[in-house]
Amino acid sequence: MLPVIRPALLGVLALAPACVHAKVMAQDDRAVAAFAGEQVWRPAEAADVHGLYESVSIEGDAAAALWRIYYHFADDGTYTGAALTLGGSQPEFQTLSGTWHLTDSTLDFDSTTTARALVAGDELRLETEGGVVVLRRTAIQ
Repeated sequence: MLPVIRPALLGVLALAPACVHAKVMAQDDRAVAAFAGEQVWRPAEAADVHGLYESVSIEGDAAAALWRIYYHFADDGTYTGAALTLGGSQPEFQTLSGTWHLTDSTLDFDSTTTARALVAGDELRLETEGGVVVLRRTAIQ
């Protein structure tokens, strides 16, 4: 996913090259470090789930109908979520609230739907038969 750049920052970024002096660098100093690659996922624990999350990627059947997902998992076992859905004449937000419980890395929503829950850093991966959603923990602003 590409980062969103605010219009006000575009002017600053356009002027930045004018402020930098040219300098020849040694070959070793020009090398780009290799990207670490794949995330190392581990089974989620309840403490990993608490907080506010926003979707980073949506894959599988779910991607055909969902554009963005937000979840807040409270310490008391309740959750609320919103999904920006596609499919109608206009995208629209759909909301839901209920209870959650995590057992053996299986996240149970309202005792009706389950997802395998994995974590890597500040990311939460939910896997169901309908697809995979990767969510990133975010701060309430």
